[in-house]
Amino acid sequence: MKVTQKNVRVFHIEIDDEASFLDYFRKNSLLLKEFFLLIEGNITKSIAFVLDQSGVCYKEINHCAIRFGGIKKETPLVEEEPLKKESVSETITEQVKQMPKLKLYDRPIRSGEEIVESLPIVIFGRVNSGAKVFCEESMSIYGIIDGLVQCDGDYIVLSGISPRGHLIFNGEIVDREMLKQNVLQKIVMRDNVIEIKEVV
Repeated sequence: MKVTQKNVRVFHIEIDDEASFLDYFRKNSLLLKEFFLLIEGNITKSIAFVLDQSGVCYKEINHCAIRFGGIKKETPLVEEEPLKKESVSETITEQVKQMPKLKLYDRPIRSGEEIVESLPIVIFGRVNSGAKVFCEESMSIYGIIDGLVQCDGDYIVLSGISPRGHLIFNGEIVDREMLKQNVLQKIVMRDNVIEIKEVV
């Protein structure tokens, strides 16, 4: 027998009603296949069918005594305020203050490449389709995101995301419609709400 502890990327999903879950899942199914899903709530026959057909790995946890200390829950994305502007010098100053060490990638991230970093990351290139970047700290990406990017830091600076790209910021899937294309933007989380500022 062989027993090995593994770190698994997990989404905890609480189902309120069938229709909203199915709509959310269909919109994000390609991204959610990369994660283990812990599902709480009423898993109807329709939900179970969609989950099984999609090939995602999931577990119903209604009667599970697991602790959720490190698992981030989805909260609604709020898009009420218009995009705020912030100067490039303010962003660079903040980066210098907060990043005593960082990992620099002065190239595109290739398809099939997976980067996992505990240091802040700066990428001067695009994140190609099929590439995956996971970072525990803040990130700056100066090319289009066409793959999967997950950032758990204080902020992420990016210049756009393609229709095939996926972005998870502090446990929340960022809706592409909230972002402008080919415009430098900074995403932060305030009071569990995503806030986007345009960097000029």
